[in-house]
Amino acid sequence: MTSRSGPLAAAGILCVIACSAALAGGPVETAPAVSAPAEPAPLALAVPEDWSGFYIGIAAARPRGDNTWRLNDLDLSLIPSDWSGTLPILTLGRDWQRGRLTFGAALSLANGEISASPQSDLFLSCFRCDTVVSDLITLRGRAGLATGKMHYFATGGFAQADVAGTSGAGATTVNSATLTGWTLGLGVERRIAEKLSLTASYDHADLGALDLSGHVAGTDSSIDFSLMQIGVNYRW
Repeated sequence: MTSRSGPLAAAGILCVIACSAALAGGPVETAPAVSAPAEPAPLALAVPEDWSGFYIGIAAARPRGDNTWRLNDLDLSLIPSDWSGTLPILTLGRDWQRGRLTFGAALSLANGEISASPQSDLFLSCFRCDTVVSDLITLRGRAGLATGKMHYFATGGFAQADVAGTSGAGATTVNSATLTGWTLGLGVERRIAEKLSLTASYDHADLGALDLSGHVAGTDSSIDFSLMQIGVNYRW
């Protein structure tokens, strides 16, 4: 009997070689690569400017609020009048900075005066009565937050001013005194040059009450007002 194992083996080898060649010549499909989801970039705050050091500033301030004279025993008062006038303010201050946080102190001197002219009514007659506030001084601490070219801050501290109550359009002084009290405020600065910044703030001052018993016994006037300030600071 003639053995067929040799030709069959040879045929099998040729089949394997032919199939391998056919597979090698065709396209090879691969599974698509799965990319990991991109992590969101961290939220970056603007690098703050350096707000530390001394500064000197000038500002113009307009008052807000009103004033009246009250006869407390009878719960009567003149018709209130709005504060008016403009105060030029000179400020000298010093700030320190730790990261984005700032803290410091400021001394402000306001030249000029603001005034109010409460109107007479039937019960508490007054001919051209005025309340005048002048030479306002404040000594305040400040704390703030620096973000890029912006600097937000809060202030608070001591306030003092000369206050007078007059009648007859200033012809007669009913009483005058130097009153002390407190002030609180909020503000913002924006750096416009290496050493210059624009600033705006809103401050409230309460100086207590002025005794006006020289007009009518038991009369006084509460001296409180707000100041809207806009100015420029020079830093070094």
